[in-house]
Amino acid sequence: MAYDEKQALADASTEKPARIVIVEDERIVALDIRAHLNRFGYEVVAVYASGEAILENIEADAPDLVLMDIQLQGRLDGVETAERVHKTYDIPVILLTAYADDATIERAKLTQPFAYIIKPFEERELRTAIVIALYRHEMEQKLAAREQLLDTTLNSITDGVLVCDAERRINYANPLACTMAGRGENEIIGAVFTDVYPLQAEQDDPDRVSRHTGEFVLTRRDGSILPVEITETELSDDREMTGPKGRVLVLRDLSERRSHEQVIREREDQLRQAQKMEAVGRLSGGIAHDFNNLLTVMLGYSKLIVEGLNSAKGMSQEEILIDIEGIQKAAYRSVGLTRQLLAFSRNQVIDPRTLSMNTIIADVEKMLTRLLDDTIRLQVVPAPENPSVLVDQGQMEQVLLNLVVNARDAISEGGTITVSVHGLVVDEVRRVTTGELNPGTWVVVKVRDTGHGIPEDDHTRIFEPFYSTKSIGKGTGLGLATVYGIVRQLEGHIHVDSQPEQGTVFSVFLPESTGERQTDEEEERTVHVSLTGTETVLLVEDETPVRDLVARILLQHGYKVISAQNAGEALLISEESGASIDLLVTDVLMPHVTGITLAQRLMVAIPAMKVLLITGYAEELAALKSDERKLGLPVLQKPFEPSELLQTVRKILDS
Repeated sequence: MAYDEKQALADASTEKPARIVIVEDERIVALDIRAHLNRFGYEVVAVYASGEAILENIEADAPDLVLMDIQLQGRLDGVETAERVHKTYDIPVILLTAYADDATIERAKLTQPFAYIIKPFEERELRTAIVIALYRHEMEQKLAAREQLLDTTLNSITDGVLVCDAERRINYANPLACTMAGRGENEIIGAVFTDVYPLQAEQDDPDRVSRHTGEFVLTRRDGSILPVEITETELSDDREMTGPKGRVLVLRDLSERRSHEQVIREREDQLRQAQKMEAVGRLSGGIAHDFNNLLTVMLGYSKLIVEGLNSAKGMSQEEILIDIEGIQKAAYRSVGLTRQLLAFSRNQVIDPRTLSMNTIIADVEKMLTRLLDDTIRLQVVPAPENPSVLVDQGQMEQVLLNLVVNARDAISEGGTITVSVHGLVVDEVRRVTTGELNPGTWVVVKVRDTGHGIPEDDHTRIFEPFYSTKSIGKGTGLGLATVYGIVRQLEGHIHVDSQPEQGTVFSVFLPESTGERQTDEEEERTVHVSLTGTETVLLVEDETPVRDLVARILLQHGYKVISAQNAGEALLISEESGASIDLLVTDVLMPHVTGITLAQRLMVAIPAMKVLLITGYAEELAALKSDERKLGLPVLQKPFEPSELLQTVRKILDS
């Protein structure tokens, strides 16, 4: 005999025999049954003649099975006793009877007996019934335990679980699923899913709603809403190939997760605000440093001029001009710094036009030269083909200014900065520092310096805001970030070619424009507009230094100027002067009444009067563009040079 067979017999011999109680009022029959059971190897715990007797002793006997006759002594018959045994103690019962009438059988069914044996019976029939009853009871107990485990699990998990049939009628709902809907189990079981779980997709997606998969808003019975995530799985029977029998839907309450996400977003906002404040602190420190330097230069040269003129020796005209030129250089650098801030904050007013790149560089060359020390030479190389680009001239000047200032700061002991322009035809995609250059015709502006160069690892980082390779206190870290922002806005790219101690070349690639550009003759006519006049100008400006300067410029060129520090004074003056006012020059942002409102009132009283708005606020200037189109009001942005003011005034009066 094989080892496995021997082991199996040994295991079987060690199993405890099933404990059986016999309930039979006829003693001879009871003894016969007992003899059969002993031969089968079962343990007969007790023999009783009445139902009352077994019910009194069943807990002490603890049987695995009860064989019970229907006709018994006492008040209870076998059917009633079997029902109590099964319901109260969950012990299987096999009914024995000599009667097989329909009434008895129907009563016996109510007790859910594990077998129904008609007397007389054969030994084999009894044994078969006992084996099957014991096995069936064991399987039912295991099934009940699994069902209890499953029920406990479904009741314990933190998700709602629904089981629906093929028509989406709900067959099962765990307690949490009922709580989510705000309904009782009796309302949910048998109902169609969408009737008791009305859903709305958080994003407009009808297909998602029909699939019942994804994130939704569930409207509960009381009208409150609950964010939920639903996962749907088909419920199929592997033994049949007729398709899914239903669906299992798992509903997860997203309220807590959304609350946590909100807290995370708030923390992120706080972090960004802290980072922003840190950046503002760094920015203000750099700007304050630069402006303090410029103010020191302006105040110093101004003081030297005053002291020189008041001294007994006096000052020569050449000395005065040198000091004034120092003040002008500082002023131009202040203008550039202000433009840089506006470009970085994206508050500049953009006016893209098709312009000659050679002309843009020529116009800004004088300003660039004034930004350099005497030890640094600026060389400009225009393009022979004179290419055009669609840009805002102020933005493009800002790009050139920032690149030249960056090149200047890279040169420590004298050198050369070269600004050149040329056209380029790209046949295939070319990789540059800020991305990929697509095929097409490009205009390339190069700014080359002979400075200390930039390490290769920093080539991409130098365009990050506040990142700087300069020492602390030099610059704001916004120059190249501003250049990058403007060039990308113009749909261009930048490439950096540099090695330490070998200088740097910044190449700006801009799409070439084929549009019609302003001719040199038109530009020349604009430049040579007469600067003098005899008309009467009403000047309204709440800043006294600005008002005095503008009035002096206009008076020196022949204009009659009436000054007012606010709109109220201007209205009183207009009532006295009447139609003698030819031009209103007014600041936009003033206390109580804005310059636009003042202009609208005076234009009604003096229809022939012209208007020029002046402002130093970029936000105002952007908003004024629409008013300018509606009312025909030209705008001049501060700071401006005297010639720019005079040209604009003359042009408006002559229009």
